[in-house]
Amino acid sequence: MEAQLLKGFEEWLNKRYRMNTTRGIVGNTENFIYWCEQENIAAEKTSYAELLSFVQHCGDNGNVKRTVNQKISSLKQFFNYLIVLKKRDENPASELRIKNQTQSIPINTLKHEELENLYTHYPANGIVGKRNKCVIGLLVYQGINTAELQALEVKDLKLEEGKIYIPSVSRSNDRILKLEAQQIVTLQNYLLQIRPILIAAHEKITDKLFTSYGGGSRLSNSFVKMLNQVRIVNPKIKDLKQIRASVIAHWYKIHNTRQVQYMAGHRYVSSTERYRTDKLESLQEQLEKIHPIQ
Repeated sequence: MEAQLLKGFEEWLNKRYRMNTTRGIVGNTENFIYWCEQENIAAEKTSYAELLSFVQHCGDNGNVKRTVNQKISSLKQFFNYLIVLKKRDENPASELRIKNQTQSIPINTLKHEELENLYTHYPANGIVGKRNKCVIGLLVYQGINTAELQALEVKDLKLEEGKIYIPSVSRSNDRILKLEAQQIVTLQNYLLQIRPILIAAHEKITDKLFTSYGGGSRLSNSFVKMLNQVRIVNPKIKDLKQIRASVIAHWYKIHNTRQVQYMAGHRYVSSTERYRTDKLESLQEQLEKIHPIQ
């Protein structure tokens, strides 16, 4: 019975997550089911108290808080699946999370003026440069991440409304964000003139908004080359994640936490609170005292 249940669970997950993510969730769930068997507990009917016993078991076996939280997150998906199957009415793991987990805090964020300067001065030379200019705009103004960039489709762009729909990926929620005026003309030109050339170059058939200039479909190499050009404009930029972190930190100065959570696509408000400006500035001050810039 468990084997059939896990197979259906895996198929359900595959529609929502990448293969590696699905494997991790299924693996954690298998470990949980094995523990239930040892404890003579029916996994499908696990109570909140029994779930706490499992958490205690994980801690007793040397699992750190981050690992335990990952297992809890996997079980949330498992119980959600059981609800879909109408095998349960509620999710016993929905409010369960180990507190005081240490999270990395983003540092070396860029000022809003630096972000805008990056978009303004990024050279839109040639076909690839014009495509990358659109990508930079979405990084700088919508704080989009690379997984979301690759998931975007043409239909997600709502130029007449001045908005863009950002689809959900493995670690983020979907949302609709406003486009800045300076982006709209650039994106429209990309759609009408640049993208058709990229598609025709290798006779591709795709609904993806962005595509590589080569024969492949993934943009990983394109992002690496684009980052090299970004560093010419601003040598302080280490990676594309730094740009997203800077955007979210800026949003925190003008919006409340829940608004920032929505705009960033964070599934948990704790992820958003990492970007609170006062935390970032305090940490930066501490770093400068320990490692002053010469």
